[in-house]
Amino acid sequence: MRETPNYAAAARAVASSLQGYQALAMRNVRPRVISLQAGKLTCGGMTSRPLTPASGGFDMHTVVRFRPARLPRTARPLVAVGQRMNSTASRTAMMLACLMIATGSPPAWAGLKSLKRVPIPLPPNLGDFVADRSAAIKLGKALFWDTQAGGDGVQACAQCHFQAGADVRVTNTLNPGANGVFDTAPAGATLNAGNFPINNGDVVGSQGIMKSLFVGLSGGPVDSCTPLADAVFPGLRQVTGRNTPLNLNAIFNFRSFWDGRANNVFNGVNPAGPTDPNARVLKVINGVPTPVAISLKNASLASQAVGPPNNRVEMSCDGRNFPQLGRKLLGLPPLGQQMVDPADSALGGLSNFPGPGLNTSYAALIQAAFRPEWWNSSAIVNGFSVMENNFSLYWGLSVMLYNSTQVSDDTRFDRFMDGNLLALNSQEQQGLDVFRGKGRCTACHDGGPLTRATVESSDSTIPSDSKRGFINTGVRPVADDGGDILQPGQAKFKTPGLRNVELTGPYFHNGDKATLRQVVDFYDRGGDFPNQFTDSQIRPLGLTAAEKDALVAFLLSLTDDRVRFQRAPFDHPSCNVPNGPNIPAMGAGGAATPLGTFLGLSPFQP
Repeated sequence: MRETPNYAAAARAVASSLQGYQALAMRNVRPRVISLQAGKLTCGGMTSRPLTPASGGFDMHTVVRFRPARLPRTARPLVAVGQRMNSTASRTAMMLACLMIATGSPPAWAGLKSLKRVPIPLPPNLGDFVADRSAAIKLGKALFWDTQAGGDGVQACAQCHFQAGADVRVTNTLNPGANGVFDTAPAGATLNAGNFPINNGDVVGSQGIMKSLFVGLSGGPVDSCTPLADAVFPGLRQVTGRNTPLNLNAIFNFRSFWDGRANNVFNGVNPAGPTDPNARVLKVINGVPTPVAISLKNASLASQAVGPPNNRVEMSCDGRNFPQLGRKLLGLPPLGQQMVDPADSALGGLSNFPGPGLNTSYAALIQAAFRPEWWNSSAIVNGFSVMENNFSLYWGLSVMLYNSTQVSDDTRFDRFMDGNLLALNSQEQQGLDVFRGKGRCTACHDGGPLTRATVESSDSTIPSDSKRGFINTGVRPVADDGGDILQPGQAKFKTPGLRNVELTGPYFHNGDKATLRQVVDFYDRGGDFPNQFTDSQIRPLGLTAAEKDALVAFLLSLTDDRVRFQRAPFDHPSCNVPNGPNIPAMGAGGAATPLGTFLGLSPFQP
């Protein structure tokens, strides 16, 4: 039954006086025993008097005419609550629970929940490698933001994840896509609102480095590389063929990257997991560095993290490897080209302020973070030290642990799901109703992370579960991009989470939509290129203009203000982004100015 404005107002009024125990009450009443008809609420077979909002709120004392003991079995946990309250308070709590569920209570919406209720998935054997998680987080944050990691001494992981985990640049972000032709604008162009939505196969990706061949290390931030001719991006930084996936909340992914190629199991070396039988790291056993195969489950973010650093488009001149990257960074001061705020939530105590970088070394950070059997040897193996050889292990696990802190679980939606019924206004609640109902959104965007492509939703012992959350939504023809490596040629892509989506445009794996309203319109018309692999939930929806606006309004409630204002744990070192902003170092207190939307567009703009 649809919520009416009167009931919504009544619910919010009651909520303001029942913050102490409303969430407990609400969690223990099931929707199947509740109904709201003709202005009367039925709960467990008992019916209230007519519900009438009072002038100053909602007079619950005139509503209830049943006792706690008569509630059905599914609601009996409330009896214990009632025994600790006076009868009026007990009845009020229970009727509030019934009213909220009858009119659209979050606990009645299967699957959706606060992200605070979802544990951070980490490898069960992480302690076999990491000695100090706090130290590993410091190491991971430094590596993630360090521009010295790039072959050109400029490109860090953060350059593609600098705003709410996304890349919102508009200059030189166009890739010609499958047909190899720039149909929207020339290479290197600056995009504008008139270019969107893109429907010609071009991709809005992220720029990496200029095409070049690795020659050797220089002893400084810039590697010795030979420039190569580039017919696609002449004189320009190369651009990736997919839009940058978010690193915020990515710790919940079962597999990572749009195509899922970052395996759930980390092998210590590359994204391939157990599909690479030759992956080995060095373990010091009885003083001897010994090649061993390792396996860390629920570590797809570690598998993902070791992909870009030596990728010839994203960060490195073609041909560099991790031992070489390790040698480079071990010889340079961490974040040596960047400022670190003394109030940085992770790195502040190591800040070299007013100078750049940290007052420590990468070797010291590694020694503090990892167990000694993974670094404590002076032996040289294949021309590199143990620490250099194992740099992929340190990089993957420490960046994973840093990103495990990048969880945006304090949105107004989370507060609403945790029982603060004042957190969403009536339009946003209507949008949530569309989200879980007519809009069919929860078919893919479910749970606390708002995606089913998660560890929580998947069972690694069931092969089919590895494909969960990878969907063909008809964004582009199948021939453009085959998608999921486990379902090749079907154009199925990982369902992204929706948190902070207000700030992370452009949208979809090809970045072809600029605003949330454009995304809603896409789903309302049943996709742009439906095909034999398109999910059955992708179909014309028949949403009204008011429902579309409500859905967009709800999506805005998924923004965490700590992200919006770059407050801890989303603070960071300084970072100069090519063809983008020069980002100052940010301490735990964040910025005075909020992050904006892609191109500064209204999320409601079609």
